[in-house]
Amino acid sequence: VAVVVVVLAGLTPWLFELGRLAIEASTQPFIVVALLLVLYRTWSLHRWRHAEAVAAGVLLGLLTYSYTGSRLLGPLLALALFVFAGHGRWRWLLAAWATFVALLVPIGVYGLRHPGALSARYRETTIARNGLSGPRLVVQAVSNWLHDVDPWHWATSGDPAPYIHVGGGYGSLFGSVVALALVGIVLILLRYRHDLWWRYVLIGALLVPVPAALTVDRYNAIRLAALPVFVLVLSFPALREIVAAVRRGWAARVLAAVLVAAVGFQFAQFLDAYRTNGPGRLVLFDAGVGPLLARPFASGKTIYIDYDDRDAQTEALWQAVAQGLPRDRISILPDGGIPPRGSTVFGRFQPCDYVCVETARWETYWVARAEGPKTA
Repeated sequence: VAVVVVVLAGLTPWLFELGRLAIEASTQPFIVVALLLVLYRTWSLHRWRHAEAVAAGVLLGLLTYSYTGSRLLGPLLALALFVFAGHGRWRWLLAAWATFVALLVPIGVYGLRHPGALSARYRETTIARNGLSGPRLVVQAVSNWLHDVDPWHWATSGDPAPYIHVGGGYGSLFGSVVALALVGIVLILLRYRHDLWWRYVLIGALLVPVPAALTVDRYNAIRLAALPVFVLVLSFPALREIVAAVRRGWAARVLAAVLVAAVGFQFAQFLDAYRTNGPGRLVLFDAGVGPLLARPFASGKTIYIDYDDRDAQTEALWQAVAQGLPRDRISILPDGGIPPRGSTVFGRFQPCDYVCVETARWETYWVARAEGPKTA
């Protein structure tokens, strides 16, 4: 069962797509897996040692730092340790909480020195706007939570943002895994409700969508980056039942074959969509700008950019920093400014206000040679 779940995790489109983005949230699945393993070891061996408590606190601290939404998720999962530790294990619980709080000291100091900086992103995305407050705010948050955990959506689609989910009609999670997870929840409630580790997994799965539910964006795969881990873990009980039943009769074998075939079909669908639609993300990520600027950077000359071509300015400054070039290699022209004759000009949306000859282009970005002012 463990091997099957690991293989399914490795094939899951959601985790694959997050792993191809250079964002801090892509560390969340790893941290959550490590946390669940630490807690499982503690519970299965019945050894409530301070070492495991400190490890849990450290991982929860790292989770809190991993993404802006995790500043709420980390404390929520830390509070959920109360359910996991149960009665009579206060030393273990306090050790985990103390470690967690200690790791939050740096971000706390930063928050005091820079008031409002840590909450700036939340203020831009919160649902608490336009007079929404009190009971209406709670109702909206619950509605958002239900939308974000919609199993049908994740089995048939994904994040609407094209830079996260390539699209093409494939699901971020396999339908078979979603079905197994739903059955697993039922089995946990019926058979394992007194198992503290499974209780923590179930509560954790309920808490993961909370930060996302408080924002205006729905089906945000980045803010829900830990959700596929919990879905895969929740499939364990159902998989274990199927594996045991396969040895006893043909009905279970047929069911297992259908689930495997469904995963194979969806995975093939994902591969096809990623192969055909994936290259389009090169434009979304401006992947060709670096090669386009390679020759101008190598020339050692200053690159001139129009004063209001913000996209070109941002890309040129970023590429210069990435290559360790000095800031003065990029010159932002004043309004109406004309670069020296023969100099290199870079732009995207703004045409030259002077005579220039385009020498290279990638999509909407271009490089040109300045030829002087326009004649009257």
